[in-house]
Amino acid sequence: MSVQPEDRTTIDMFAPGRPGRPRSSPYERSQQCRFNKRTQRQRDKERGLHRLEVKLDAQVVGRLDEVCAELNLARADVLELALKHWLHL
Repeated sequence: MSVQPEDRTTIDMFAPGRPGRPRSSPYERSQQCRFNKRTQRQRDKERGLHRLEVKLDAQVVGRLDEVCAELNLARADVLELALKHWLHL
């Protein structure tokens, strides 16, 4: 029986024991991040959300952060509200 790095249900039974607190997950941090990103993308897809990447000038981002602080909202929320207003949605 070989150990597959993508195996999410079986831990490595032949690995030497480690002293201290047991790991909460048998996977390395990089694998955990991949799994978490995958599930986040699936949740977003189910909610009808789409990813959008934009490059903005530093002054625009600075002003955006000020508005976010005033409204106590996240950047994504403020941008969504602004775009909906601009697009008359």
